[in-house]
Amino acid sequence: DDKALTSRTHLVSYSLLKLKGGRANSMSIQDYYADLDELFGEIKAETKKGKIDELLSEADEIVGQIKIEIASITNPNEKKEALSKTSSYEKKIQAYKRKALLGPQDDSADGGQKLSSVDKSKQGLAKLNGAREMLAETEEVGTKVLSDLAIQKEVIKRSTKTVHTMAFLQITKLFR
Repeated sequence: DDKALTSRTHLVSYSLLKLKGGRANSMSIQDYYADLDELFGEIKAETKKGKIDELLSEADEIVGQIKIEIASITNPNEKKEALSKTSSYEKKIQAYKRKALLGPQDDSADGGQKLSSVDKSKQGLAKLNGAREMLAETEEVGTKVLSDLAIQKEVIKRSTKTVHTMAFLQITKLFR
């Protein structure tokens, strides 16, 4: 917890220095990477979804700070290396977010037990069925819209034909 507090303190200090227009010389990109590694350790150990989401949000903020620092790197090789490493951290964050989304943890007071594979399969099936229903509804709406558009097209064609006929009749009356 002390390490987590330290990383959060670094982030807050950095943010305050930036707001005051100063540079956070005490925080290097390597310090941010170390903070991210600590956060990932906390995320792995955490069982409560709410806390995991909070830690992932903090990781996103740190990546944002790293990107700001990368923008000031002038050496192309260093910049490329930093971008590559940061990209791998972003992918890791996305993987944790997917895991948090697709494999929910129990938030009970006893720390919770992991869901059985049968329960996970049932949840996955329920999500798939929900997605299928949404797809069917969307398809139905799309079909209705296309039908309405076809009707409107016919109305426009008839109106255009009527206008042309009336214009033709007006022109023929002028020449009589």
